[in-house]
Amino acid sequence: MQRSERLPGPGLAKVQSPPLFHRRRVELVTCSTGRLHALFDHADVLSEGSTRSEEGGLVYYGSTSLLVALPPDAPLDQALDRALALDPHLRLRALRVAQREATARAGGPLGPMHAEIRCGLAPRAATTSFALTVDVTARVLLTTTTTRTARPTRA
Repeated sequence: MQRSERLPGPGLAKVQSPPLFHRRRVELVTCSTGRLHALFDHADVLSEGSTRSEEGGLVYYGSTSLLVALPPDAPLDQALDRALALDPHLRLRALRVAQREATARAGGPLGPMHAEIRCGLAPRAATTSFALTVDVTARVLLTTTTTRTARPTRA
């Protein structure tokens, strides 16, 4: 390669030291916990699921959908959708509802759960609502029950 031919792209440059500080602006939004609990207490909950026999044990597969009616003063825009989707308190509350529903359907206590949560505004609902769907996979723990026999009575 001759000296007059250069490869495309930037040439060599001296390395400069990085800046001492970086500035980043972050907007934090959270829901009011009291109002959030009140909304979840009146949410419509729909669950489905069942257990399957896999690898010597039972595994529960199911999903729980929650439809949370929003109050009339809630701003209906993309910022609300994003804030509700990222609020850790809302996600944890939905996860607890899904765990309760899964345990009731599995027929026994569940081991560690794998859950995927999808959420967003539900524009097709009769009222302005926020929809959460939690897909759950968990191994059903085996429970050993001991049955006691009645003592013989003396005649």
